[in-house]
Amino acid sequence: MSHDADGVTKSDTETEASPEAKLAAQVADLEARLRSVSAAYKQKVDEIEETKKRLERNGAIREEVRRGEIIAALFEPVENLHRAIQPLGPVAPDAAHGLSMVHQQFMTALRGLGLEEVGVAGERFDPNVHEAIHSQPVLHAAQDNTILSVFSVGYRNGRQLIRPARVVIGVFSEARGEG
Repeated sequence: MSHDADGVTKSDTETEASPEAKLAAQVADLEARLRSVSAAYKQKVDEIEETKKRLERNGAIREEVRRGEIIAALFEPVENLHRAIQPLGPVAPDAAHGLSMVHQQFMTALRGLGLEEVGVAGERFDPNVHEAIHSQPVLHAAQDNTILSVFSVGYRNGRQLIRPARVVIGVFSEARGEG
């Protein structure tokens, strides 16, 4: 038996917790700490995963922009090669054929980098990717604002427009459509 500050007598079991109770308290404390550390660890893992995803997205965007820069830098010389082949055909057909093959190889390589053609007859006119060089009256309302013919094909790489398609579009007029 022991006495407290007021002189009250307590049994030994009341003054000291049993060893089982101490262990249970330690276990509960350690479990709480483990849950806390586990939650913090999971949060850090989630943050790392989000950072990885963001870096991958940014890397893909940088790669697309870089490919677009390469395509844009090579595009004009390739188009100049194509223009040079046209008048060469009647004068030196073998040379024109050889250069035409080289031009096609360049275009194949550029398409491999993501170059896409835009501007097909029958498509709806989109001022973001088409340049209307002429308009032509049409008889049917369904052909209004539709590409009738393509003067020169346009090109883009992903979202980046390299050159708009130069097109002729149809314009419907009620007065013409009725006649």
